[in-house]
Amino acid sequence: MRNIIRLSLLVFVVLAVSLANIIPPSENLRLGKDLAGGVSLIYTVDIKPEDPPQVVDRTIEVLKERVNPQGLYEISFVKQGRDRIEVSMPLPSERVKALRAAFESSLDRIGALSIDIDAFQRAMRLRGDERDGALTALMNTPARTALIQPVLDLARKADAAREEYRGAAASGTEQAGLDALLGQAADFETQLDEARDRVIASIVRKEEVRTALTLPSRAQKVIDDSATDKSKKTIELPSPRQRALDEIRTRLASVPDGAATLDEVIARYADFEAKRTGLDDPNDLIRLLQGAGVLTFRIAVAPGELADEARLRQELRERGPTGVQSPTTVWLPINSVDTWYDRASDFRALVENPQAYFAQRYRLVAEERGGQFFVLLKDEPGMRLTSAEGDWALTGAFATVDQLGRPAVAFRMDPRGGALLGALTEANLDRNMAIVLDDEVYSAPNLLSRISTSGQISGNFPQEELQYLIRTLSAGSLSARLSEKPISQSILAPDLGLDNLKRGLGASYIALAAVAAFMVVYYFMSGLISVVALLFNAVFVLGVMSLNQAAFTLPGIAGVVLTFGTAVDANVLIYERIREELLAGNDARTAVRVAFKRAASTIIDANVTNLIVCFVLAFYGTQEIKGFGITLGIGVVGTIFSSLVVTRLIFTVFVDHLRVGGGFLSQLPLVMPWIDRVLTPRIDWMRLFPLFVVVSLALMGLGVGMIVIQGSHMLDNEFRGGTAVTFQFKADPNAPATEGAAQRTTLTRKEVEERVRAIAERAGATGPETPEVLRQLRDAEIVPINPRADGVTSDQFTVRTTIGAADEAPLRAAMVDAFKDVVESRPALRFTGSGAGEVGQGAPVYAIVEPELGRNIGRPEVVNNVASYLGGAVVVLDFEGADLPRKENLELRLEYMRADALFAGTALRRAHELIVLEGTDAAVKSAALVVSDPGISLFESEDRWRASLAQNEWDLVRAALTTPTLLASVNSFSPAVAATFRATAIVSVLLSFLLILIYVWIRFGSVRYSLAALAPLFHDVLIAIGLIAMAEILYERFPGIAAVGIRPFKIDMGMIAAIMAIIGYSINDTLIILDRIRENRGKLVHASKEVVNNSINQTLSRTLITSGTTVVSLLILFFYGGEGVGSFSYAMLCGMLVGTYSSIAVAAPIVYNRRVPPAGPFHTPDAEPDVPGLPAGSVA
Repeated sequence: MRNIIRLSLLVFVVLAVSLANIIPPSENLRLGKDLAGGVSLIYTVDIKPEDPPQVVDRTIEVLKERVNPQGLYEISFVKQGRDRIEVSMPLPSERVKALRAAFESSLDRIGALSIDIDAFQRAMRLRGDERDGALTALMNTPARTALIQPVLDLARKADAAREEYRGAAASGTEQAGLDALLGQAADFETQLDEARDRVIASIVRKEEVRTALTLPSRAQKVIDDSATDKSKKTIELPSPRQRALDEIRTRLASVPDGAATLDEVIARYADFEAKRTGLDDPNDLIRLLQGAGVLTFRIAVAPGELADEARLRQELRERGPTGVQSPTTVWLPINSVDTWYDRASDFRALVENPQAYFAQRYRLVAEERGGQFFVLLKDEPGMRLTSAEGDWALTGAFATVDQLGRPAVAFRMDPRGGALLGALTEANLDRNMAIVLDDEVYSAPNLLSRISTSGQISGNFPQEELQYLIRTLSAGSLSARLSEKPISQSILAPDLGLDNLKRGLGASYIALAAVAAFMVVYYFMSGLISVVALLFNAVFVLGVMSLNQAAFTLPGIAGVVLTFGTAVDANVLIYERIREELLAGNDARTAVRVAFKRAASTIIDANVTNLIVCFVLAFYGTQEIKGFGITLGIGVVGTIFSSLVVTRLIFTVFVDHLRVGGGFLSQLPLVMPWIDRVLTPRIDWMRLFPLFVVVSLALMGLGVGMIVIQGSHMLDNEFRGGTAVTFQFKADPNAPATEGAAQRTTLTRKEVEERVRAIAERAGATGPETPEVLRQLRDAEIVPINPRADGVTSDQFTVRTTIGAADEAPLRAAMVDAFKDVVESRPALRFTGSGAGEVGQGAPVYAIVEPELGRNIGRPEVVNNVASYLGGAVVVLDFEGADLPRKENLELRLEYMRADALFAGTALRRAHELIVLEGTDAAVKSAALVVSDPGISLFESEDRWRASLAQNEWDLVRAALTTPTLLASVNSFSPAVAATFRATAIVSVLLSFLLILIYVWIRFGSVRYSLAALAPLFHDVLIAIGLIAMAEILYERFPGIAAVGIRPFKIDMGMIAAIMAIIGYSINDTLIILDRIRENRGKLVHASKEVVNNSINQTLSRTLITSGTTVVSLLILFFYGGEGVGSFSYAMLCGMLVGTYSSIAVAAPIVYNRRVPPAGPFHTPDAEPDVPGLPAGSVA
């Protein structure tokens, strides 16, 4: 009874923990990129022969810190081989997009409360009615009116006082009266200046709030040196985020609804961040990776060194670090200001007067803006060490302590870097040198002596910050090590992922219901118990996946379905044993005890070999395949637990304690004995051995022949290089809606093929838009996804081609153009000068120096007033071609790119307007984008205007309009990546063979049994691959066969997962027969013919039932699971059918030894293990 209570408690705890981690599933169950939509990027890392093997691991840590410092995003970094890194990230779902829109909308309300500081200051420089009119124009909201109206009233009073004074002076008023009037005018001027300062102080830009929200939110504990109670040695200080938001709240205090609006922004941002799982665009991820791990050294500007220090401070406060005009200096942010103080008094001094704090304590010029602290550094030759000074690198970094005993980081330079650093430090002794990583200042020590090949970064760093510095410096300069662009990209649109999810889950539900129904019908109450165990196993899998933050992938769903098969297999083993014991005359309690005792070893053996396969998949697979391996592995563990603990517990309660009779264990074969006779035949299988040899050789020969015929053509792009473009057609407005959703446009495979072939025919003949490389589309493969009943008509297609990743851009552009009438896409636009890369070299970018637009661009007929943009830039867009864009589409693309991470830092703050010059809003023939930046003006610095405004806006326009977007999936693999994947696949299969061989050898103690387990695996894998190749041959010869689901399946990583699963299931089936042979052999050294025949006959019912239920599940997946699992389920079907055959026809005959006499005694095994925690005696 004690064991029953203990195990009941264990089962309850496991179930409760699993459910707690699942509920609510929408919050706790993560979806991989193939279900939620996402991006996968593969980068190479330049590793030198002398580099330690940990370089890639350290590089990954640095990239994680750069891209995902707070750990909020589901961005994964996986080492692929020796010198490659795979980065995966989900794309935002519709819910996340809606939350972001709500946040941006609330942020816009902050902007509506505030005032354009430049417009306000321009207005204040005017006089009289012009000033009044300009100020009145700014009072377009109640909040702005409340701020500006007092200024306007005081300005009028000041004007009136000045006029009164002038009039009195002109009329000869005595001096005393003039003095009084002058004092009155001065008072009004003073009040006006104070009111103007209050308005300026209350101005809060949207980007200030956005920046504050992204600051670190971790509070810091420091020594409270002012406390009288010595027992309290530390005090918790507000986080940088809280300090910045409090400062903004103070400035908004005088603005009506200011504080309430800020609270709404904070709440909306919290909602958005809570559901956000990645960056908003794959390009954001690429750009962040490009800028990671760059170390530089810069000499700091000393206080009082520069005559224009006050101006630089003012420009930083008003315009931000990029808006400061200085060719020889640069403002860079401090990485973490918390490391620059360790006492509460220091913190208070920092907050009260940051300029004085940094000047007196560190001899630095520092300034605060928006909660961030910036340091002024030199940016000129001889005062810095950056990549511009030459090719140099670090050779190592390690932990140490500084002169005060605080943790520090020591680093070593290569000879070239040592020489450069030595020259820099020797020329700047007794000055501060900033150590800058990724454009953030980590420390700025005073140079007491020359530093060359070694140095030290000291500061009050917390342990995690110290480890990050060591990892980063140990990885070296990542900008030189990490490939500039990914060598492989895989992007799946969320719409396609949603379709995969719906079909995959639907098929899973049907498969679960079908298997459960069969178990109940065939095994009665025992079947119902197995359904309970099956549900427990499903909850366990989901709970463990959620607990480990593992993402569900499409192959992972297949893994869940196959878990149902392994769970059913374990229960069938037990139930068939129970039936044998009941037929042998044992009572219910004895039958249950013996059945569980003898089935335990077989269940463990079969599932351990499956775990071997899962381990190999999880170790060597891509992210999606890892998902399959992890899910199936968790399912295998759950199967062992549910069958040997949960099921046993239920049977023990009913049979041992509730004393139910044999009727509780009744099964369909016991009610209908003829079923038992059919499933327990007396076939002489060894007599059929010659026939088995002929059939197996024929099947293997067929497999080899199909593989030879197809050759590399049967490999997907993952294994031979190239690009695959998958696109889904848009809704058909003329088709009736079904189930509340509009039907999509459909094409036949032939129609899609004609469009693709037309691209190839035009390649090289129509200019650079269709380069010669597109001729390879003549041999492209066109595959319909989830086709209609005829097998060739679909609303979704994949085009596979050998065109490499380097030529993906023209391929994408050509595909967008060819299918623009049926695909939701944004084609690349062509306009005059769109191919120019630089301003001044053909780019249609002009300076705005006249108030009339036309006079700036050489079109005097255009008279639009652009006076508010003086000093800015204008980009002229003269579109080419017959298909003219709509104005709203142009604005949408430009705004989207303006919010992109590459441009958002500067472009979002700029005033801009798109003006149609020719055409209409519905068909823009020519347009002008006018832009001005409050911190950059042509009149102040032409060089800076050209580099920071004109060129930046031109890059933005080109990125927004000349890059086509296709709302679907694009997968590209370079030949190098393909070779790596091929090697990985081969290693995975061979390693599985080796590990299984070793396990069986150890478990059975015989080489003969190891060969008997391994031979069917080779047999099954070879035939399954041949049948995969044959499917494509049949599809090409007989297209109508697509109606039954046969398609040109390709060998990709998903198919490798299927082959690995075939290995697992084949060995599972084989080991069950081999276990029975070992049991029946007893103490005989070898198995006789009778032993082998009887063992196969005794396990035939289990083989047929288990294989049958698994085949049914796979058929459901194949026909209803959609394209995402179609190839996987087809391969598994082939493998299951061949594997069932090979367990009998290949494995069993190998252990048969002709030297054994025809008859011999059968003995039960000497010792079979009991189930841990439930000894056999607990049931008897």
